[in-house]
Amino acid sequence: MPVLATGYFDGIEADQANHRIFLADRKDSGIDVIDTSGATPKFLGTIDLGAPSNGLAFAPDRHRLYAGIEGGSLAVVDMNKGSATYLKKIDEVKVDPATADLIDYSPNTGRVYVSTSEGGKVVAVDAATDKVVDNYDLKTPLEQPRYNPADGKLYVTAHGANYLLQVNPADGSVTRRYTLSARCRPNGLAINPGRQLALVACGSSVVLIKLDTGLNSISLKVPGGDIAAYDARLDRFTVGSAHGPRDSSIAVMDGHGNFVGSVPAASNSKGAVFDDASGLVYAVGAAGLLSFSPSQCAPPPDWLTFAGGMAVYATPMLLFVLFLIWYARHRARRDPRKPAGPTWDELRDEDHIRERERIRELEDAIYGPVVEPGFEG
Repeated sequence: MPVLATGYFDGIEADQANHRIFLADRKDSGIDVIDTSGATPKFLGTIDLGAPSNGLAFAPDRHRLYAGIEGGSLAVVDMNKGSATYLKKIDEVKVDPATADLIDYSPNTGRVYVSTSEGGKVVAVDAATDKVVDNYDLKTPLEQPRYNPADGKLYVTAHGANYLLQVNPADGSVTRRYTLSARCRPNGLAINPGRQLALVACGSSVVLIKLDTGLNSISLKVPGGDIAAYDARLDRFTVGSAHGPRDSSIAVMDGHGNFVGSVPAASNSKGAVFDDASGLVYAVGAAGLLSFSPSQCAPPPDWLTFAGGMAVYATPMLLFVLFLIWYARHRARRDPRKPAGPTWDELRDEDHIRERERIRELEDAIYGPVVEPGFEG
C-alpha cells in the first residue's frame, strides 16, 4: 500500500466485527481505513478530519470512532454502516486550546478520556452527548489514559514526572502514584484487568506493574515503545517500538507480560492491533502494511521453562556421571594377559620396608654406624 508507506502515523485501532483497521494519518490530516476481511487487505480511503490526528479509540457499542486532533479537539466519526454519514466526521468536541493527544473509551462509563499532553489534563467526554463532563488537572505532561473496569479507576502515564498515576474519576484526585525509573519517561499504557496488570512502554524498556500490589518488573526484551494495547479476547499485549529505520519493531507479550516475540518494523510503526478472527497482528510497515502471526513463536509451557532452568545445573552432573561409567567400563575391559598390578597388601609391605630403611639412615646420620660385637675393622 504505497499510500501508507509514505505516511506518518500515530494511533491505530480495529473494528473487529467489520474487519476494519484505522490509522491516525498525521500527514493527510485524517484516518486511513483498511479492509482486512479478504485474503489481501485493501485500502478504502482516508476520513478527512481537517487536522493532524493523534490517538484513536473505537466504541463498538455506539458505532463511533474517536480521534484526538491537533488544535485541541476530539473528532467523532460515524461507524454505523446503515447511516448516510458512515465513515464521516459528524462532530468535534473542544477539549483543550492546543492538543488532544492519546485517548481511551470505556463502555462501562460511556466516556471518552482525552489526554491534553503538555496541557497536563485528562478531559472526560460523554459519548452519548459529545459534551465535556469532567476535567482532571494533573499538572504534569501526560501520555496515555486507560480506564480499568476491574477497580473503576483511571490510569495515566505521566511523561514528565515518571509516574503511572491512578485517578479517581469521581473527583479527579490522584489516589496512587506508581514510581518508575528516572530514565523511563513513560509513553504508552495497556491494562489487563483480569490480572490487574499494567504494561507501561518506557523509552528503553517495558515495565510491568501489578496494580493491586504495586510490584513491578522490567523487561529489556522490548527496547522501549510508544503505543501499547491489550487484546482481551486473545489475551495478548502489543507494543510498537519505533526508534529508527534499523531498530524499530513490533513486540507481542502474553497476558502475564511474558515476551512472546517481535518482528522488525518501520520507523513509523508506533503501535499495532490484533485481528481477533485470524490472530494476525497488523501495523504500519515499510511497504505500507505489516502483518504477522505471533502463534509461531508462542511461549513454551511452564514445565518446559522449569526443565530448561534445571538443565543448567543437571547437565554438568550428568556428564560427570557418564564419565565415571565410561572409566569403569574402560578399566573392566583391560587385557587379562597383561600382568596384574600389586595388591593392596603388597603395596603396604613395600611402604613398611621403605619406612624402616629411612629410619635406619636417619639413625646412622645421628649416632654413626652401629658396630656389631666381635667385629674388628
